[in-house]
Amino acid sequence: MRDLNYQLKQLCDRNRDGSYATQSDRARILSHVANQLHDLGWAGLTLPRAWLKHVLKM
Repeated sequence: MRDLNYQLKQLCDRNRDGSYATQSDRARILSHVANQLHDLGWAGLTLPRAWLKHVLKM
């Protein structure tokens, strides 16, 4: 799994706001965005560590 996809999946797994449908839609959309960025040549993108740390503590 690509780094960005994995990090976004972790983000969705740890932040379960909204209904199950909302959570599923959010994960699907973020995965789609990460795949599109990779296909456009932005391979190797990751979320900044400080941002992940801040968001995941919420």
